[in-house]
Amino acid sequence: MAKKVKKEEKSEKKSVFYKILEVLSSIFAVIVICASLFTLVFRVIFKVEVVKIFGYSGLIILTGSMEPVYHPGDIILIHEQKDYAIRDVITFHQRGMIVTHRIIGKEGTTFTTQGDANNSADESIQLTDIEGKVIRRIPKVGKAILFLQTPLGIVSLVVVLVALEVFFAAKRKMVEE
Repeated sequence: MAKKVKKEEKSEKKSVFYKILEVLSSIFAVIVICASLFTLVFRVIFKVEVVKIFGYSGLIILTGSMEPVYHPGDIILIHEQKDYAIRDVITFHQRGMIVTHRIIGKEGTTFTTQGDANNSADESIQLTDIEGKVIRRIPKVGKAILFLQTPLGIVSLVVVLVALEVFFAAKRKMVEE
């Protein structure tokens, strides 16, 4: 009789664990889908290159111009500021590109920047060119995001989400029986 009670307790714990895992995976899927749609709408319809929410945006470092501090594949979180100071790492528009470099000079609303790994300064930029200051770095996560933007990555994500749904549906059915 005691073994039966222990088995039932383990079964209840597992079912609670699987329910929590199911809810978390569903929440994750909804967040990924909503974020993707939000970004897609702003980039395609409104032609916004850097999509911001409450002044914050996440971007992926693509080159080694800021090494050894920032590496290709790192995610950076930027935030709009009223003003920027020398030594701040900022993201800005220059020649049709989005660049993240350090401020090495400032004169009024004109800034001189340079990548930490570069030998020379960039062309001067204006305050209006700046998208925001880097406030956080998340190492290597951007590589996964870049992969998920490829056809193989999209298919992989769909397969994983479908597999999770099938797994949890099977677990629900087992619990009900």
